[in-house]
Amino acid sequence: MRRSRAWTGRALHTLGAATVYALLGAATVGTPLVAAAIPAHATDSTCAVIVSTNDEHGSLQPSVYPWTAGRLAGGAEVLASYIARIRETAGCPVFVVSAGDIMQGTLISNLTRGRATIDAMNAIGYDAAAIGNHEFDFGVRVLKERIRQAHFPLLGANIYLKGTDRHPSWARPYVIVEKEGVRVGIVGATTRSTPGTTHPDSVSGLAFRSIAAALDRYIPRLRAEGVDFVVVLIHAGGFCEDDGGCTGEALDELAAASPDFDYAVTGHTHTRILDRVHGAPVIQSYANMSAVGQGRLTRFGDGEVVAEVVEIHALFTEGAARHPEVAAVVRRYEEEAAARSAETIATLSEPLPKVFAGGSRLGRLIADAQRLAVGADVAIMNNGGIRAELPGGPINYGDLFRVQPFQNTLIRLRLRGGLLLAALEHSLSERGLMANVSGLIVEYDPDEPRGARVRCARLADGRYVRRDSTYTVVVNNFMVAGGSGYWMFKEATEAEQTGIVDLDALVTFLKGQAGPVEAPPEARWIVRAGAPAGCG
Repeated sequence: MRRSRAWTGRALHTLGAATVYALLGAATVGTPLVAAAIPAHATDSTCAVIVSTNDEHGSLQPSVYPWTAGRLAGGAEVLASYIARIRETAGCPVFVVSAGDIMQGTLISNLTRGRATIDAMNAIGYDAAAIGNHEFDFGVRVLKERIRQAHFPLLGANIYLKGTDRHPSWARPYVIVEKEGVRVGIVGATTRSTPGTTHPDSVSGLAFRSIAAALDRYIPRLRAEGVDFVVVLIHAGGFCEDDGGCTGEALDELAAASPDFDYAVTGHTHTRILDRVHGAPVIQSYANMSAVGQGRLTRFGDGEVVAEVVEIHALFTEGAARHPEVAAVVRRYEEEAAARSAETIATLSEPLPKVFAGGSRLGRLIADAQRLAVGADVAIMNNGGIRAELPGGPINYGDLFRVQPFQNTLIRLRLRGGLLLAALEHSLSERGLMANVSGLIVEYDPDEPRGARVRCARLADGRYVRRDSTYTVVVNNFMVAGGSGYWMFKEATEAEQTGIVDLDALVTFLKGQAGPVEAPPEARWIVRAGAPAGCG
């Protein structure tokens, strides 16, 4: 079979950031952000339209995102209405897919452990989804419940039972979806980083193996079953530079696989990706139901396949139609969550953005709340658990839930100083600072070799952390289980389960503050070139 993957049009990832914001600011509903010319199709052709989202994270309601230039975007109702228009006008059967991370992340979804999001996606008419790493956040038992609830399969071709060549019974590797005589084979896979990016206990019996090997195992089976097209859903992603180059796990795995797929949808990194691997389009459409991708696959009678990206469409809400059936689903769950979400907790003196370079005021505020909640010497809060920024002025429970949606519990450790210093050293990753602290000032030299960059750490009372002393340290249960690579917490001499949920600690702390709350402005990670080990 000859394959020709055509792709014309100006890819958004080739534009600078200022140009992107200008495009978004000027776009109207119905205007594609990225477009490709669609050729005239021969009468002997077979075609399919692939509509894709990724990283929905329970975002059934519209919101403002960093890339939308202050405009409301997304929500299940607007997404459903847009997909309905595509179905009416496509001229080919439409297949709706997700690259995973469906459920975790909003109050409306988390209160029901994802049930609200699956109900909405059922009403929209999804055909398949990859299993994302955050699908495991509620545990495998809940994931299995959501899989039974879904009218579409959740796919994980590279998820195995440890020590075996068998998949868990609930993880299907692929599915064949047929519509109007067109058969599309869909393979799904999950990032190999999953054990470090969800609660490790939830995946302790599972192995996340090579995505490329999984594709090479199952795509030939799909071809043998006579599918017209093969679509890959990978919950792994990447990043595209302004000059057009894209890199990342998804691109690497696709490049390592045999070139026998026609279209790939990625996720996990919440970015825009428009690239080609083995000539096949690779797409990612931001996140949170705020944008939707559309591709078109055509197979001609002589065996040639043309695969195109038609657009990545920004789902701005102004003037957009709402899908009545999906709107009814969202309203039902909104009513369940409304009272809790609207409760005013505190007033902030200024907005607190989610920035991590050198530490952030929001991260320090959260760490302070946790240290106070359990009476520890030190708190360490992983940045991956901070999922949103906070506005200035009055903030409600819903605002705080978006910041800390995982419902992690706080654990009070007794930790030797050497292990505490190792945790601080681990927090200085090549990608930037991984954690915020409370009760400490950390001095480090970025020019020292890895393992020796932390020169000293000073407690709130002025004492320096000594390797042979013991300290009380509060972290969340994700970190204690080794999440984000914090192996040293497993070696604590004591681990007290406090039963305090991280979000509850933050709410209690904020409610106890008089007047507008000011987050700690002073940096707690200090660059000190040439500082002696142990400082002093």
